[in-house]
Amino acid sequence: MRYLLWKNHVALPFFQGIVSGNFVPTSNIRRVLRKLVLFGALILLSLQGFAQTLTAEAGVSTVICPGLTYSIGGSPTATGGSGTYSYVWLPNTAINNNTVANPIVNPSVPTWYFVTVTDGAGNTAIDSVFVNLDPIYAYNAGGDTSMCIGDTIQLGGIFNSMNGGVTYSWVPATYLSSASAPRPQFTGPVTTTYTLTITSPVCPSKQFVITVTVNPLPVVTVSPDYIEIEEGQSTSLLASGATDYFWTPGGGLSNTQGALTNAEPTATTMYIAFGIDDNGCRDWDTVTVSVIPNNEIVIYNTFSPNNDGINDFFHIGNIQKYPESRLEVFTRTGQLVYAKTGYDNSWDGTNYGDRLPETVYYYTLDLGGDTPVIHGHVTIVR
Repeated sequence: MRYLLWKNHVALPFFQGIVSGNFVPTSNIRRVLRKLVLFGALILLSLQGFAQTLTAEAGVSTVICPGLTYSIGGSPTATGGSGTYSYVWLPNTAINNNTVANPIVNPSVPTWYFVTVTDGAGNTAIDSVFVNLDPIYAYNAGGDTSMCIGDTIQLGGIFNSMNGGVTYSWVPATYLSSASAPRPQFTGPVTTTYTLTITSPVCPSKQFVITVTVNPLPVVTVSPDYIEIEEGQSTSLLASGATDYFWTPGGGLSNTQGALTNAEPTATTMYIAFGIDDNGCRDWDTVTVSVIPNNEIVIYNTFSPNNDGINDFFHIGNIQKYPESRLEVFTRTGQLVYAKTGYDNSWDGTNYGDRLPETVYYYTLDLGGDTPVIHGHVTIVR
């Protein structure tokens, strides 16, 4: 009689004549065991014919102190696959050899390292490891800096902290709010060089040297410092001693930026000129323009419309007191090049947007009422 052992609905011919239904005859037990041992051995030999899957092991992520080294990669870095392994580690920075199984790294910032393993058959496997740094790596004194005398500036790196028992020592302590603070305040009259030592309970100490340069203030002067004019007149104000200037208040000024400005206030006014030098340091000075009331028209016979902010328009003092005035401007040959009722000091030497030549022009100014028409000439100079 023929008997089969069924496994997963497949008849195994090794057990012919042994098994009948669910009953195994006692006399055949030893034969069954021998057959099972033989069957298991065949399966084991069959599995050994297949290569294991290629696997990469980049190692264990860790935290190290700045300046120290660490060996990355596994033990071993590659398993499975077939043939000889080759390795490529990226990034190829702060690493002694990026083509070996266990390179040495000493990163200056926290870094992920990736390893690609290739076996003899061209199969590849990738893994990564993170080499972090103790937070002390980010602590420092900051860079050399400068300030204006009388100001206050903060020293130390923006990430400085005393967490984890880190301590700071600034030498000398002169002009500092605290010689043991991570980021002390400096308020000093002279340039000073400091040495900062940062000490950690787990990592080697770090030392930095920085210099704080203290710049003097500029000396801004306005000339004149006092002047008296009649209403409708203008006067030039000149600031010196700095590089850039800003004037305030702006009312009555031809421009609020630059060393030179023209002032025509309608009432006595004190102007302030703020000056900034090349180091960003500031100073200021004042000038008082005293105004004597006056209703007479003041006409200037030259202007320079070159967009420099100085004397760019044909200016008539006190014209705002005559809102019905009419100005007409002509060439030598009588051609009308400009006309406006209610003139407001806005003619910039153009005719319908076209720049007029530098020469003498002739005008008529009718103030309205019984006032005689005013005739005169004005020169454009660029």
